[in-house]
Amino acid sequence: MTAAIELDALTKSFGDVLAVDRVSFTVPEGQVFGFMGHNGAGKTTAIRMLLGLTRPTSGAARVLGRDIVEDSLEVRRLSGFLPASYGLPRDMSALDFLVYVGAMFGLSRADATARARGLLDLFELGAVARKSLGGFSTGMAQKVGLAQALIGRPRVLFLDEPTSGLDPLGRHKFLTHIRGLARDEGTTVLFSTHILSDVESICERVAVMHHGRLIASGGLAELKATRRAASMDDLYLDLVQEAA
Repeated sequence: MTAAIELDALTKSFGDVLAVDRVSFTVPEGQVFGFMGHNGAGKTTAIRMLLGLTRPTSGAARVLGRDIVEDSLEVRRLSGFLPASYGLPRDMSALDFLVYVGAMFGLSRADATARARGLLDLFELGAVARKSLGGFSTGMAQKVGLAQALIGRPRVLFLDEPTSGLDPLGRHKFLTHIRGLARDEGTTVLFSTHILSDVESICERVAVMHHGRLIASGGLAELKATRRAASMDDLYLDLVQEAA
């Protein structure tokens, strides 16, 4: 099983604060991999290191075989990223913004426009494609963020709390689409969230963070069976209590 993402004792400290503490795990290519943990567990810092946005204090990692420090630009070229919080350009329309992002990934204007329209239709935003982003609701803005992460047809997709702000129908459609990307196109997805039901619905394997440390990783079904956990909530609580 080929690894798309590999972390080897990856560590990041901010002064006296150890945000990510010697974390090691691998993400198989073509899977939706759950990256679980409470807010502040170190998930976002780990993702930012993997994308070359924050330099590790020590340790190493590779994305599709590229070193995250030496080949950070190539890693970002091959990846899509939805951060947990971001600001959209309020004066641009949704369509123009996505075409702009598509151009950054080397798409022609025609291809970027077609891709952008397709994604806006997927997230039921086609009717407001020409509207300014400043007038979008939180849920609508989140959908535009999801679209920009997908527009370059990334081989690896980093999603940080991606279903935040989505209504139940929007969440269902998004999760179905992500599952299809892995199944039909071989896209590797690192799905970072604290919403356990989302992980259970689309992830086969997981890594669980707690206060900067990796407290478990492996197949979700195997972890639940080993812990005799009847639900995701039971599994997570058992892991956290053991790590405390």
